[in-house]
Amino acid sequence: MKVLILLLSLALVLASADHHEHHHHADGASSYVVKSHDDLVSYRNACAEKVHAPAELVAKYKKWEYPDDAVTHCYLACVFEKFGFYDEEHGFDVHKVHVQLSGPGSSVDHSDETHQKIAQCAETHSKEHNSCAKAYHSGMCFMNANLNLVQHSVQA
Repeated sequence: MKVLILLLSLALVLASADHHEHHHHADGASSYVVKSHDDLVSYRNACAEKVHAPAELVAKYKKWEYPDDAVTHCYLACVFEKFGFYDEEHGFDVHKVHVQLSGPGSSVDHSDETHQKIAQCAETHSKEHNSCAKAYHSGMCFMNANLNLVQHSVQA
C-alpha cells in the first residue's frame, strides 16, 4: 500500500507541471487511463533499474524518503514519465495528474484547489534546466504540500 501511495504521490508531483505547459495537454486528459497499483510497482522497478539505484536508495523510496541527489531526481522523473504525466520537452501535464488522483470514473474539476496546488508547484520549478531536477523538485513540492490529499486519494 505504501508503494502505491508513493507512486501515486509521485504522479502528483508530476502534476506539479509547468503552469504554462499544462494548457496544451488538456485534451489528452479526457483520454487518460488511470493507472493501477500493479502499474506503479512495475514503474518503480523499471525506473530503479534504469537509473541504477542502489538497494539502500530503493529501500528509502519505499518509505517515502527521497534524498536530494541526482539518482533520486532521475528515478522520480522516470516514474512520472511512465505514468504519462511528464516528459522532458513539455514538462508536467497537471490535468492528467489530477485525473489519476481522482481515480477511475471520477469527475474532475480542473478549477478546484487541488488542481491549483499542483499547478503552483509545477510553476515554481518550471525554470529549472535539468529535467530530472525539475521533476524531483516539483514532485517534492506537491507531496510536501499535499501529503494528506495524496494518501486519501490512493486509499479511496
